[in-house]
Amino acid sequence: MTDFTGADALLLLEAVSFASLCVNADGVIVFANEAAIAMSGAGSTMAGTPVLRLLPQWQSLSMTTTRSFRRETMLVRSDGGAIPVELSVVRLGNGRMGVVIRDLIDEKALESMQLELERQNEEALAEAEAAQRRLGFIIDMLPQAACVFDAEDRYVLWNEKYAALYPEIAAHLRPGIAFRDILKISLGSGQTTEAVDDADVWLEERMARHMMPVSQHEQMLRDGRWLRHDDRRTPDGGAIGMRIDITDLKRREESSRLLFDANPMPMMVCDAATLDILAVNHAAVALYGLAAGAMLEKRITDFHVPGESEKLGTTLRGLEGDCEARTVWRQTTASGGEHHVLIYVRMLNEGPSRRLLLTIADVSDRIRAEAHATHLAHHDPLTGLPNRMQFRQRLEAALQTAARDGGELAVHYLDLDGFKPVNDTFGHAAGDMLLKQVAERLKSVLRAGDLVARLGGDEFAILQHASAAGAADIANRCVLALGEPFGIANRQIGISVSIGIAAAPENGFDPDELMSAADTALYQAKASGKSTWRRSRAAA
Repeated sequence: MTDFTGADALLLLEAVSFASLCVNADGVIVFANEAAIAMSGAGSTMAGTPVLRLLPQWQSLSMTTTRSFRRETMLVRSDGGAIPVELSVVRLGNGRMGVVIRDLIDEKALESMQLELERQNEEALAEAEAAQRRLGFIIDMLPQAACVFDAEDRYVLWNEKYAALYPEIAAHLRPGIAFRDILKISLGSGQTTEAVDDADVWLEERMARHMMPVSQHEQMLRDGRWLRHDDRRTPDGGAIGMRIDITDLKRREESSRLLFDANPMPMMVCDAATLDILAVNHAAVALYGLAAGAMLEKRITDFHVPGESEKLGTTLRGLEGDCEARTVWRQTTASGGEHHVLIYVRMLNEGPSRRLLLTIADVSDRIRAEAHATHLAHHDPLTGLPNRMQFRQRLEAALQTAARDGGELAVHYLDLDGFKPVNDTFGHAAGDMLLKQVAERLKSVLRAGDLVARLGGDEFAILQHASAAGAADIANRCVLALGEPFGIANRQIGISVSIGIAAAPENGFDPDELMSAADTALYQAKASGKSTWRRSRAAA
């Protein structure tokens, strides 16, 4: 009987991607291929190891009297972990058993070969005593089209999938025929599955790839399917070739590419270490105003305003996984414009390389809307001056600072004289125009750091960092400025203003008491004949 561990058997078993064992009559593993070693986690050869360490139920399984059988059991890895597996077992003679192990966790990967395994197990394992038949069975077990060549590049074995893949040469395949001769037969048939422009060039290119130690090549067939050629030279000079149908993978890649390119959200892929931009979609090109080629010469940080580039780079390089957008970043476009964005990050691991998929949401409109809403919440919509709420906040903060540092503050409470007749005579539109002009005149007489606000109606207030003398100067300037006629709707309209003043620390540092004191002084100014100002008596 041919030794199962012979060189040819070992060579082919090493090339098989599925876990395979040979167990002797004493329950000792005499051979395990690399896939079995990897599945067990042993890290080295398993020859000489009792099979019970790997398959605790082996004793009861091996008592089955049928020549071949299939069972589900548990495989115990070297680290103590257990995984569900399916064993395909055949008796090989001399008490030995051949075992093919299928990991039931990865059902999807093995789904395509399940029917083929069921068909081939009984047929091929029944003739497993012959070494050549055993090797043929191993080849036929593969879900891919596979072929084996000797050191002279002559066919040794091939499976049915290989023959079905190349119908123009299927009838000519026989052990010992040269690979070059088969290629010539394929070319001569005029029915090659591959698209061939120049037969001589195609032949030499195929032979050159075939001679390489390792060759991986993707190719589209005439019918639109895609194959991946995976060819490897063996230590004895021979070669093993796999032909894998990657049509579905290519279609998914194309769908992903289309989804990326056509996505309305700006997207880009960059290197996780260097942050170099590797790919951009059409929406990103439109957002930044640069051609795709120009963007591929940049890093993602190049689009950020000074001060944010380094922070973004540190953030992206420090990511260990996906990142939801929480920070609003400021970026610039090719035209010099600025926009605000949120950046969503997905980590892409491609072998040793790490890439980042960035989805960029332009939230400039939202930021502007929020800023506008904040402005409206704190400003009078008619005059644009700070409103009562902002005046109160600024007053409270200023009083706290003055109380702590020993500073002086003055509050002016202003009320327009004669405003109601303007509204009654000329209408509210004229009244609104008058209020806008009053706001502009008040701003024109203030010093840097002073604040004027509209409290409502025809009432205004001024906050000054000034002494009582300084407050008197501003009050006089306000009276003079508002005493000049206003041009409203081709008419000259005259009004005046009465002002009440309260000061800190004279009137204290409580905002309510200070405003109340200024209001009282305002009524005194009104009672004095208007178009004048009065200070709070406590301040006087």
